[in-house]
Amino acid sequence: MSTENENFIPNQKTRKKLAEKLNLEFDENMQDWEYEISDPNRIAEFIAEYDNVNSSIKEKESLMEIILDSLNDMGRKNENNDFEKYLDSALLRLKKES
Repeated sequence: MSTENENFIPNQKTRKKLAEKLNLEFDENMQDWEYEISDPNRIAEFIAEYDNVNSSIKEKESLMEIILDSLNDMGRKNENNDFEKYLDSALLRLKKES
C-alpha cells in the first residue's frame, strides 16, 4: 500500500466505484466521504472488499480509511463486542501492507 512518505489522497473516481460496489451513498460534494459513510455495522463487509483480489490499491486505501473510521465509531459507542476482533483484523492488514 503506502510507504512512510506517502499520504492518503482521496480519489473521487475510486470513491464512486466503491459506492457502486458496496451500495454506499456518494455525492461529489461529500468532502470527507470515507468518514461520512463509515458504518460499524458493515466493518466485516468493508474488510471483505479490502481482501478482494480485484480491489485496487486506491480502493484499499479508501477502504482502510472507512474501516478505521468505522472502528472509531464502534469503540466510541461501545456498540459491538467484536471491536477487538475487527481492530486486530485491521492492524494485521496494515502491517502486511507496510
